[in-house]
Amino acid sequence: MGKLFSKGTKYYRQSLLLIVAIATLPGLLLSGLMYWGAGGQIELELHQLHRQNMEERAQTIDETLAHLELSLGHWAFEPQFNYTLGSTDFGQDYGRAWDITKTLLIIQSSSELIEHVELYVKGSANRGSIRFSPEYSELNESALNEQYGRLLQHDRPIFWNNTYPGVQKQEQLTIIQKVPGNSKDPVGLLLVRLNMDKLAQLMGTLTPYNGAKTLIFPDNGAPIIRVGDGEENDAFIQELIRDIRSREQEPGLYYFDWQGSQYSVSYDHFTKVSTRWAYISAAPIQEITAPLLSISKSIIIVSCAALVIAVSMAWLASRRIYSPVGQLVHTLSGYRTELLGKGVDEFSWINQKWQELNRESTSLQTKLKHELPHLKESFVQQLIQGYLDRYSSSELIERFRQYGGRVDRSVFTVVHMELIGFSGLAGRFNTGDEGLVTFTACNIIEELAGSRLEQTYVINFHDLTMALLVVEPAATPRDRILSLCREFISGINELLRMQATVVVAPPTEDIKQIGSRFEGAKSAARYRSFEYESQIIDMEQPGLLAETGGLNYPFSIERELIQALRAGEREEAVQQLTLFMEALSAERVTEMDVQQGMMRLLAGILNAVSQVGMNPASLSKGENMFEALSQIRDTRSIMKWFNEHIIEPYMQELEKRTNGQVKRMIEQAKNYLQNEYAKDISLDSCAEHVGAAPYLLSKAFKAETGINFTEYLTHIRMDKAKALLRESDTMINEIALRVGYQPSYFIRLFKKLEGITPGRFRELVRDGGD
Repeated sequence: MGKLFSKGTKYYRQSLLLIVAIATLPGLLLSGLMYWGAGGQIELELHQLHRQNMEERAQTIDETLAHLELSLGHWAFEPQFNYTLGSTDFGQDYGRAWDITKTLLIIQSSSELIEHVELYVKGSANRGSIRFSPEYSELNESALNEQYGRLLQHDRPIFWNNTYPGVQKQEQLTIIQKVPGNSKDPVGLLLVRLNMDKLAQLMGTLTPYNGAKTLIFPDNGAPIIRVGDGEENDAFIQELIRDIRSREQEPGLYYFDWQGSQYSVSYDHFTKVSTRWAYISAAPIQEITAPLLSISKSIIIVSCAALVIAVSMAWLASRRIYSPVGQLVHTLSGYRTELLGKGVDEFSWINQKWQELNRESTSLQTKLKHELPHLKESFVQQLIQGYLDRYSSSELIERFRQYGGRVDRSVFTVVHMELIGFSGLAGRFNTGDEGLVTFTACNIIEELAGSRLEQTYVINFHDLTMALLVVEPAATPRDRILSLCREFISGINELLRMQATVVVAPPTEDIKQIGSRFEGAKSAARYRSFEYESQIIDMEQPGLLAETGGLNYPFSIERELIQALRAGEREEAVQQLTLFMEALSAERVTEMDVQQGMMRLLAGILNAVSQVGMNPASLSKGENMFEALSQIRDTRSIMKWFNEHIIEPYMQELEKRTNGQVKRMIEQAKNYLQNEYAKDISLDSCAEHVGAAPYLLSKAFKAETGINFTEYLTHIRMDKAKALLRESDTMINEIALRVGYQPSYFIRLFKKLEGITPGRFRELVRDGGD
């Protein structure tokens, strides 16, 4: 390299000096004009920008604290915090206690500024004070109770406090809301303790400069938040506050001198927070104008950089003859010529670098070969599901070819597969193992297809469904694919003890038609005959999808099932559901027909539920029942789903609703029997009169009176008959009719219960009376 510049050194130096002068003089002149001409204006702009930033940041802090107040006020009106807090026994009602704990945790996580949330419920005559912190606990400490009691006596429903009950930490800011919201006689307090570190960080936005200080304090009160100051600054803080209050300083920006330093002070009030707070932000003037000094330094640095660039340009210009080799060296070294070192031959180094690049290229190709199968699988999955319809056929073929597929003049056949009977695998697999079962089935079809067909791709959808894409240079004989499907079903039956539905779509030569073929195959699966569990549907078979037996909907069984539900007869409802499924699954009925019938039954049950005054949403718990039912493929799973999601929840809800009405229902029934005992009364007629199910009335009657319905009615009638025998001369046959019996039956029943005939009873009563 030294020989390269051995000639023309003088020219090289002159060129270098000329370039340096041309490049640096304009920059130096411009830098001087900017520094001395625009410096004052820049300083003024910096002060205005500082004031605007302080106002915007103070407004942000004001809105953040006001939002906390507003959010807490909204929470105070939640149903969990109503007047029943004062009378609830949380030791018994643990469900409500858990709901309150969850609500407090939600409030606590709603903002980074919130450190802790508590609910305090004052004691009553039957119960001591309670604290949720956020878990439920009884408050037995009298000192703490006194602290909470003083807070309850505050004259405002929501207020701020500088301390927290039971916490000795200084400068502890707390928002307190009485509950229920806006109540004149609150039963408790909702306390939100702020994270002072997070709050200090938020307040720190008002002190973006070194040596700056921020204070938050109430009018005529001591500061409650101090950011950026220490004990050595107490005199400064006190003097600053005294200066503002003595001069009755108006909110805004002014300057304050302290020990030879001048500070820019921003003073104003928070307007949106319910408590009137003022803030002071004081920053040294030299820190605000620091950007101006930075600009000056930047100008000097830019000028020096321009000088370096000029020297470099001159040096590069002098090496124009050497530029081809230099460019190659720069390219191979990533523009880091220091890698060459001293005394290294450029061409030897280029050879060494080329070998390194060649090894890297080989490594990258190996990695690509390893990842290619995963990329190909992802591409095929998107292709089958129709996600690549925006691409043309030629683009899809080119992408398939890039992933290693052989698709020139190929024919594509899609096979859709569904596994059936997962609910019958209890003991072998658990709920949530659908992905594992589907993975096993995919391994089976991959092994079978790989040994029989040239190019196949299996897609696992992890939900008991999968797809097989067959790609062949010419149309694959249909029998080979159907034979493969039969072997797959046999393997599923033997290894997994499950059934399968396989749909073979018609072949296509257009790669863009793969997605529509797959959708058609999925739709065709709904036409499988419900009487057979494992089936192969060939979509090329003429009239296959039209050959259905039609829907034979059993209306009478539906009525019996709904009646059993209304009566609260769980076993009868399950039995009627079984009969309904057997009647619906008639010969040559498709899966689609059965699902339509079950959807119709579900709609009828939900309508019946709403007619008895029960909200159908209480059974579903937010779940879309019709969508969930549409995903079930076999009889056993449908029966299990109806029992778990319809019958059992309905029975539980029915029992809950009736428990609170039992006594009123029994009293109505007793009054009805006392007034109408002479009529032809039955359990059904009495149940209809009181508006209850016969089964529930009978069960409740037995539990309330100790005897069944018929025995109670008999006692009433016998008492009325005895009174007539004692107090009147009415004939026995007439008495029997008056109390609701035929004479012959009345005489037999009276003798059975009393041991004597009605006539003998009258004689004995009158003789005793005489």
